Amino acid sequence: MGQTLKVRIEDGEKAKQFLQQKGWLDTTKLVGRTAQRYLIFGLNDGFKASILEKQFPGSKIESKALPAPPKKLGDLKQTLNAVVPKQYVDDIIKSYDTIGDIAILQIPPKLENFKLQIAHALKRTQLSIKVVARKIGKVGSKDELYRLTKLEILTGEQRLTTTHKEHGITMKIDLDNVYFSPKSSNERLRVAKLTKPEENVLVMFAGVGPSALIISEFQPNCHIWAVEINPIAIELMKENVRLNRAGNITVIKGDVLKEVPKLGILFDRIVMPFPERNWDFLNLAIETTAPQGVIHFYAFAREDKVKETIKKIEDAAKDIGKSIEILDWTKAGSYAPHMWRYVFDIRVL
Repeated sequence: MGQTLKVRIEDGEKAKQFLQQKGWLDTTKLVGRTAQRYLIFGLNDGFKASILEKQFPGSKIESKALPAPPKKLGDLKQTLNAVVPKQYVDDIIKSYDTIGDIAILQIPPKLENFKLQIAHALKRTQLSIKVVARKIGKVGSKDELYRLTKLEILTGEQRLTTTHKEHGITMKIDLDNVYFSPKSSNERLRVAKLTKPEENVLVMFAGVGPSALIISEFQPNCHIWAVEINPIAIELMKENVRLNRAGNITVIKGDVLKEVPKLGILFDRIVMPFPERNWDFLNLAIETTAPQGVIHFYAFAREDKVKETIKKIEDAAKDIGKSIEILDWTKAGSYAPHMWRYVFDIRVL
């Protein structure tokens, strides 16, 4: 039980700022709310009731028990310190992905005996997490064509389906049967913001639709074709298109090499989010890009081999009689020690 300030909801932001300035806001407690449109702020010792009542007419000072906020990352680190060797804690915290309400861990062999303790610590301290699983092997360890990774549920609900939100869109995902990486979130947003009205955009290897949907969200006046070979991913992408009312996306099931030539379209922008196999599709991308169009090409490379990768791209264009220009390139994520996933923005001349 502690002292609180009860104010009208319209005065809430003003009251919060005032309390923060005075050092009177108890940040160890959540802000309460009543059905009568009042907010309740916890107060630190030393507040002046007379000043608060004058500043906020109609407010009340009351004794109430406000709950503490959910535990956050600091609590996870503290909890992990108690169950695994301390030198590994920071690596564990950095290495897990959150997709919807599912956490996916990458546990190195040296911590195999601690996998359940790690999973329980994560679920206990991250209250939004309902399932904790871990990767077994690399991308493609379960199915190379569909880029599926073997997953083992360690604790929580026995499911790998979830709903994930990213940059204003909502996606249904089945991690046991489709590929999805939250690590590409910022890169998807970057490409979406580059897309212009009336562009014809092709998203190869579209999965459940993250790139296509975010482009649609930020540029609803373009036209998007999303091609995917995995039948389960196709059905989820169709559902996600409906869910987000993305009427400018055309979903196409099939092999990119077979389906894209059938369209007979020169695209203003092509997205190629499949670094493991993108070299097999680069010629097709160059041939189906309109003059001055841009390809976002992803490839793995060592830091000291980037120039060689650029030359390989240029040689591929020359081999089919095309001229290109590398507009930009940057790291888009780590892959292995000294190995990075790079994105090359290629303009076809």
